[in-house]
Amino acid sequence: MTKNLVRRASTALSPLALLAVSIAPAYAREAPAKAAPATAAVNPQSAAATAWNFAASDISVDPNIVFGVLPNGMKYALLKNSTPKDSVVLRMRFDVGSFAEADDQRGLAHFLEHMAFNGSTNVPEGEMIKLLERKGLAFGADTNASTGFDETIYKLDLPNASDDLIDTGLMLMRETGGNLTIDPAAVDRERGIILSERRARDTYQLRSLIDQLDFQMKGMKVASRIPVGTEDVIKTAPAARLRDLYDRYYRPERATLVMVGDFDPAAVEAKIKVRFSDWKGRGPAGADPVIGNVDYARAAAADDFVDPAIQDSVTVAAFKPWVEEADTRAKRARNLAEDVGEAIVNRRLAKIALNEDSPILAGYFNDAAGWKVFDQVTVGAVAKEGAWKEALALVEQEQRRAIEHGFTQAEVAEQLANRRTALKNAVAGVTTRRSDGLADALIAAAKGDFVFTRPETSQALFEAAAPSLNAAAVTAAFRKRMEGFSAPLARVTAKKPVEGGAGAILATLRASTEVAVAAPTEAANAAFAYDNFGTPGKIVGDERVEDLGIRRIRFANNVMLNIKQTDFQKDRVMLSLRVDGGNLLATREDPTKVALAGSIMLGGLEAHGVDELRSIFAGKTVSPSFGSDTDAFGGSALTSPEDFGLQAKLMAAFLTHPGYRPDGLALIRRVLPQQYAANDATPAAVLGRDTGGILANNDPRSQTPPLEKLMTLDWAQLKPVVADSFAHGAIEIGVVGDIDEQAAIDAIAATFGALPERRAAFDPRADARIRQFAADRSERTLIHKGPAEQAELRVYWPARDDSDLAEAMRLNLLARVMQLMLTEELREKLGESYSPGAAASLSDEFPGYGHLFAASNVDFKDLATTRAAIFAIAKELRDKPVDPDLIDRARKPLVESMIKSRRENAYWLNYVAQAASHADRLDRSRKGIGEVEAATPADLRVLARRYLVDDKALVIKAVSDKAGK
Repeated sequence: MTKNLVRRASTALSPLALLAVSIAPAYAREAPAKAAPATAAVNPQSAAATAWNFAASDISVDPNIVFGVLPNGMKYALLKNSTPKDSVVLRMRFDVGSFAEADDQRGLAHFLEHMAFNGSTNVPEGEMIKLLERKGLAFGADTNASTGFDETIYKLDLPNASDDLIDTGLMLMRETGGNLTIDPAAVDRERGIILSERRARDTYQLRSLIDQLDFQMKGMKVASRIPVGTEDVIKTAPAARLRDLYDRYYRPERATLVMVGDFDPAAVEAKIKVRFSDWKGRGPAGADPVIGNVDYARAAAADDFVDPAIQDSVTVAAFKPWVEEADTRAKRARNLAEDVGEAIVNRRLAKIALNEDSPILAGYFNDAAGWKVFDQVTVGAVAKEGAWKEALALVEQEQRRAIEHGFTQAEVAEQLANRRTALKNAVAGVTTRRSDGLADALIAAAKGDFVFTRPETSQALFEAAAPSLNAAAVTAAFRKRMEGFSAPLARVTAKKPVEGGAGAILATLRASTEVAVAAPTEAANAAFAYDNFGTPGKIVGDERVEDLGIRRIRFANNVMLNIKQTDFQKDRVMLSLRVDGGNLLATREDPTKVALAGSIMLGGLEAHGVDELRSIFAGKTVSPSFGSDTDAFGGSALTSPEDFGLQAKLMAAFLTHPGYRPDGLALIRRVLPQQYAANDATPAAVLGRDTGGILANNDPRSQTPPLEKLMTLDWAQLKPVVADSFAHGAIEIGVVGDIDEQAAIDAIAATFGALPERRAAFDPRADARIRQFAADRSERTLIHKGPAEQAELRVYWPARDDSDLAEAMRLNLLARVMQLMLTEELREKLGESYSPGAAASLSDEFPGYGHLFAASNVDFKDLATTRAAIFAIAKELRDKPVDPDLIDRARKPLVESMIKSRRENAYWLNYVAQAASHADRLDRSRKGIGEVEAATPADLRVLARRYLVDDKALVIKAVSDKAGK
């Protein structure tokens, strides 16, 4: 395990996921079984197979991947893949992270990641990003890196598969591996940037995570090696200490290169051998870090973390020693049984979270494999504010219920159905797997913990094991899984001090263990109640937009259907529903009039609650999706051709038979206080809370409503507001993906086409679309409750809507230019900000409304210089044409991203969803790229002089309540 533990630990602290809790698989948990009789090897027995650790496995590796290892020890994997077409993904992993740091190097593994972009033998300092921008790669989106506890990964997403770009990518990875200059002056210039990143990450979530790791993993140096490091080391460490880490650990035997994309693997393999074969490590190699171990004999213990912004939560964790085990068929079969059991515990907790009087908002059971040191299981929940005792008892008892009483056959069948469908979909989509996902999975496989297989192999392994997985088998596997763990470690996070502290938490846990738990009851699944919507509708209009491949249908009841067939994702279809109304029904006098509509899905259907729908649709590629957008009710869903009709029925049922169930309303009321508690915890949070209202001239419809007001809302208030829209409002449906046109038409005809007549067009609601930019341009100061030095500055200039395509595209390009200038000035020259930004926000919903903005997170003491720099850049853009190289570096990544997006179903759904009601916007797809390519420096200067005017600007800054004290 590398960063996975951190991700899982952070999940309990992140904004609530109401309907799902992600569970990451563990790979090895028990002592290996006795060796089976020798059989013929199923995998190659090459040096590469040994290096990638699949030679001895009885699981077939993906034969389409070219695995290799150079004589110097560097591993590589190459896979030809054409989704998206004509693009290449590069990943380079180094087997080193913050665990390798000495005490005086804390943060230097991450510092090294930064220095990879700051000068090497063949790429001068400051030129790497510019080089890539000239070739169409955007910093951040296409060029990035990450540092974890035990790995550092560099990422390049090449917009095309030309020899030039592939050669450039390989050259840069080779430079990173062995040719970084780590110039002392460059190191000094980078310190401020890293301190800015560290400052931005210094949040209540990170502080809670460090507390959690320190409590749960005493005896290990996990909590003391958070990759962002310490302020003192970042400020004072000499370049020699970075060089020491670099020379000892950036070596070919610790490196893995992965490339996935539209290229010839044989040709690329030859390039790799030429480029990397001469790479040798400098000086003595670094040893594998010793990170310690947990105390498995430790007595039960408890911990609490208090912060006004933190979600109330509870966890109970336990540990046992890690046992190495190869990835085999037997292991995967056993893990399947264990994972099904764990998923059932998650499912039970999710069901409980939906109870009207539940003390939890969401619950989870997961496991973690700790760097081949420990095996961890955790059961936890996000608790209702102030209800930690009830939540702690609940999760303890649900885990114990599973151990003592096991699982029902219906529960097992539901989980197997879900897994079978996921595998079926993966096999169906095997030819359109995404290159970035494949590359990231191959990087994970580089650690040797699992064999990289094709979806067909995973499906076959599942089908071989599934027949033996009845309730008894899964129960037995789960019980065995839970044997041998250490005493429980209970932890509570709360907004207010826990009365009695750790002692009270431990007492609550012990008291809970004395409560007897009953066996689960076997629940019968109901059939979906909404199977017949009447006589299928008849088509009265049918036309094609030939150049865009869009077909527009109108049914006799006025329902509009737009379809675009694509081959971007095999066996995947996106379905969009828009019903006239949405948030435009809110008024200045009653701005929360439709606030609950965004969560109407949680109210279920008249015949089925949300939890019952989960069971009904087990094994189906169907999801409940219904809420509210600016001018429409509805939503979008990803389904399969096979389940498209069922997805349409479910969405139609939410329109015709919404449930407005009290359990959904109760869940919303439990969630809201948790969300609002964090609204002033950081600069970004307080800006997110208040900026919308400020920019919209304090229009109450754009303001964040008071929590007290939202807590008084109920379904009874919402129902009459949406009733007319639901019964009569215009309906437009968009379908994009791998589906037969007639099949889509038939499914919509049988559902939405069968409804009573609807209005023929969307109500423009012109009065509701009026928004005005802030008339008062005086500087605003917002107060957050984070650390004293954390601040953020934003400068907004009023602009326009996006109705003029040429000007909208040029404003977006101007914002990109400004972004590059801000990065050069605030990040590279002044070292004040890790991630300055600029963008154009031009409304397509509110005529005349839009803005340009520049933003930067900074140290409180640097607010004045940052402000001056932003206005100086605006003046420069007004006073002289943009440098041709600068506009080229802004334009090429923008054009490449626009070209790339056209290969995505999600891009086309934006157009297809409104292809009838907003047919005029289709021209944006036709002409947008051309407008960006045609923009000149003179054009941008004209726009800068029109919009980036000092006395029109609105400055908003967020500072700490502790600043200057």
